[in-house]
Amino acid sequence: MSIQGSILNFFLKKFVKNTKGSPENYSYKDMRELMNENFELGNKNFIEKKIKKAIFSNKLSNINSNEIFLDNLRTIKITRDDCHQDKCILYFHGGGYVAGSPETHVGFLKQLYKYAKITIFAIDYSLAPEKKYPNALHDAITSYNSIKELGYNEDQIIIGGDSAGGNLSLACVLKLQEQNQNLPSKLFLLSPWTDLTASGKSIKFNSKKDPYLSYDDYNLTKKSMKRVVEEWYAPDQNIENKYISPLFADYKLFPKTLIQVSDIEILLSDSIDLEKKLRESGNEVCLSIYKNMPHVWQIFGFLPETKQAIIEIGNFLNN
Repeated sequence: MSIQGSILNFFLKKFVKNTKGSPENYSYKDMRELMNENFELGNKNFIEKKIKKAIFSNKLSNINSNEIFLDNLRTIKITRDDCHQDKCILYFHGGGYVAGSPETHVGFLKQLYKYAKITIFAIDYSLAPEKKYPNALHDAITSYNSIKELGYNEDQIIIGGDSAGGNLSLACVLKLQEQNQNLPSKLFLLSPWTDLTASGKSIKFNSKKDPYLSYDDYNLTKKSMKRVVEEWYAPDQNIENKYISPLFADYKLFPKTLIQVSDIEILLSDSIDLEKKLRESGNEVCLSIYKNMPHVWQIFGFLPETKQAIIEIGNFLNN
């Protein structure tokens, strides 16, 4: 792990993980505030502002990011004149289905464009608890069909997402299968949240190691995760429903998939178990496990491991 990664993990644990309230008091509004790209606003401490600035700063001004609408869905389109005209990426941001936006990921997505040269459509899908399951999934399907109406064929479309956005990417493809639609050519998933029942083994053995997504106490971590799902995102639903927890799906004839995850994340098992199911069903899948990185480290543009991960994604998309 790089020196920058060690410093980041220290500050994430000290100023984010260790300052959370109890699961009962930590709300979706707190999650939104943590991911709020307007990092200069509010009475936040100096370190938190620096961390947010490292995430949301946008230095690649020569790559365009413009607001458009796909059907009625607000979308950020990232492109430049040197893009590969025959491909595009449909991207779903993370945030536990209750937080995040295309803007929180623009810095990362511009870096991805820099190495992949593929136009990116980042969707501002519905968030809970205002719009619960299956609203986000409906938005994902709508965005996919809208991109086809722009002239892209299915084999020119790549779907990607991080964390909850990785979950949504999988759910979208599973729903397209159910609808007998042609599937996208590839998937790339960054620390995907695939098992919303919170039964993954890594939740227990990585609770103390994960620098900010968890509590040090396993029971508190599990309680917090269940609250997000059972109170805000999918109340009164069967959480083993494959469109809520894609890990429980059957994966036949699935697109070629790249999964990136860190070995200290509480969601490590979500990726390992998904890779196993995809591989055992005869699909082409690559699982890339990075050492000692925080959840979705790809958004921290100052890390050497971020550049390494983005180059890996770019090579996967273009080969």
